Amino acid sequence: MIQKITINYFLFLFISLIFTIYFVGIDNYWFTNIDWLLGSADYTNSQLSWQYFKEDKWRFPFGKNPNYGMEISNSVVFTDTIPLFAFIFKILSIFNFEKIQYFSFWISICVFLQLFFSHKIIFKVTNSNSYALLGSFLLFLCPFFLMRLSHHFSLGGHWLILYAFYIGYCLDEKSKNLNWYILITLSLLIHLYFTAMIFIIYSSFLLEKVVSDKKISYLKSLVYKLFYTFFVMYLIGYFESNAVNSISSGYGEYKLDLFGFFDPQIDTGFNNLETSWSFFLGNIPDTGLEGFNYLGLGNLILLALTIFLFMLNFKKNIPAKDQLKLFRISNLYVLIFLFWSITTSPSIMNVPLINIKIHDYLYGALSIFSATGRFAWPVAYFVLFFSLFYIYRNFRKIYSFACVGFILLLQILDISIGIKNNAFEKLPNKKFDDFWNTIPKNYSSIRTTYLFNNYGPLFAEFSKILGNLENIKTDIVLNASLDRKKAAEVRYNLIDKISQNKIDKNVAYIVDNKGHLLQLKKTHRNNNTGFFFRNNFWIMLPDKKSEMTSIDKKLLEESTFSKIEPSKVYKNSFKNEYQGFGWTHNFNKEGSWTEGNNAYLLLRTPSSDKKLKFLFDVETYVSNKNKNYLLNILIDDELKKTINLGKESIKKINFDLDRKYINKEIMINFRLSGLISPFEKLESPDARKLGLLLKSFKIVEAK
Repeated sequence: MIQKITINYFLFLFISLIFTIYFVGIDNYWFTNIDWLLGSADYTNSQLSWQYFKEDKWRFPFGKNPNYGMEISNSVVFTDTIPLFAFIFKILSIFNFEKIQYFSFWISICVFLQLFFSHKIIFKVTNSNSYALLGSFLLFLCPFFLMRLSHHFSLGGHWLILYAFYIGYCLDEKSKNLNWYILITLSLLIHLYFTAMIFIIYSSFLLEKVVSDKKISYLKSLVYKLFYTFFVMYLIGYFESNAVNSISSGYGEYKLDLFGFFDPQIDTGFNNLETSWSFFLGNIPDTGLEGFNYLGLGNLILLALTIFLFMLNFKKNIPAKDQLKLFRISNLYVLIFLFWSITTSPSIMNVPLINIKIHDYLYGALSIFSATGRFAWPVAYFVLFFSLFYIYRNFRKIYSFACVGFILLLQILDISIGIKNNAFEKLPNKKFDDFWNTIPKNYSSIRTTYLFNNYGPLFAEFSKILGNLENIKTDIVLNASLDRKKAAEVRYNLIDKISQNKIDKNVAYIVDNKGHLLQLKKTHRNNNTGFFFRNNFWIMLPDKKSEMTSIDKKLLEESTFSKIEPSKVYKNSFKNEYQGFGWTHNFNKEGSWTEGNNAYLLLRTPSSDKKLKFLFDVETYVSNKNKNYLLNILIDDELKKTINLGKESIKKINFDLDRKYINKEIMINFRLSGLISPFEKLESPDARKLGLLLKSFKIVEAK
């Protein structure tokens, strides 16, 4: 039997290698090929963060990565770099590796360990090597696991959940404690979501032990493990960012829809996630990305058969001697994770069934793990293990083999389309202008003109270029725990420098949008700043105006302020053609906010023989009660109106337009003071200093 099991493990190694080669492609599998990782979101972030970490010196905490993000940088634990591998391969970099990746190797490891722990658990309960082999393939072919491997590498470590099951259900008491510590350490070095899952599973088993032995003193081991966890978190850099920065969209936004286990398709335009994972089943709309927990048709039939048999043989349940019997205290984690994943607002196809209000502080704490749909993974694995054991106990051996074998074949056929559609493609070697290679030679960093949230819209495309640059710092990054306050300060500092016509001479800027380009063109028209259009990006380079080509000059000259028509209402939306620097979004609602002390509106006024008047439809940030909450409106640095927003509740602003501004390109400056952010008011983690919400504007002829 031992020899058969050993052969199985070699089979698992072979399968993990073959699957990974198919999944990522033979060319992409080699450590030296990084092109397939560039141009996306999460896995591009993983590779770039690793590259910056590798090229930097060792720091403390050990995961500190300051060149990737600069002011908003923190640690590799927040950029999906799989710190375990980042540390190992950084040590190995003494052998002078050039740009390398380890993510294809990580996929192989995840596939192998998924099979390995599945087999060990099933074999421990059934004592059947062949049945364990069939069952392990079913647990490997779970779409919600494979989807993560293709889009979010660190979250592909589902074997950590299976390892927790193996410790809790299969190991003797003497071996458990050390293995729990090993597992906690591994999870912290892979992804914090797994650490949270492991602690809930561990606590459930500990509670069972406390109740059975009636010894409350056992709880000391939980305290020890918590202290150990925080110590390891400190060492590798989790506290380089505080908990508030980890709060994203909020508790319940990324939950498990009650149809999530049955929906084979994710409704999103992100990469190729919208492709179906089922050959047979159709899409169920609006179940969400993080709620994707499709089991596969084979596993769904396995579950349905188990429920049917369970209802028929309720009194003949799995014997108590079996480790994974259904009703025991240690299985409490299944209910915890189920309710945590659906949150206090369970829904079907995004239609809430009930909405239980919770206290704001509890809401904030729960929002640290806002992607609650992930907590359904342990529930799914428990149900699948239980179903496999139940089938084995309720059928004769040959029938249980035949049943699971048929289910496995059906599972393979069903999800084969998903594996094919989500496999990585071999990308052609894309040539970039040699212009980009000159930037690191002349500038110490490359920045964006709008430091957006942790999914900046230009990141995916620019990462193709950034991944091939060397020795240059950047703030064009993704970060799961972005410091909103620091990001806002970076934006405000840049706006101040632009308004004073002062920019850092050692910084290259990727221009975020047309409005920024127009304002920079206007404010830097009389100095030596160069503007270059390359690979669909505008780049601003201090002291390089003489190197602009005729095409660059022509394209820049053609970029002009948009002309507005008299009496026409212009709806104000974030990053529209009239906005320069100093604007921010309104959460997809009407209008956009001024942010910070200066915001600019850029436009060409209409021709007219009559006097013209500006009309603005606005709102103020009502939580700001500061007496010095002031608004000054200037046109090309000439003051036109002053309003104390702390004293006046206004909805409209109007002022006359001087004749000298008729049919001219003008820059309207909304200059504010006494601002305060929702974060400072303890309303939300939003650290933006909001000033005025501009909904719409128009120019009319004065009567």
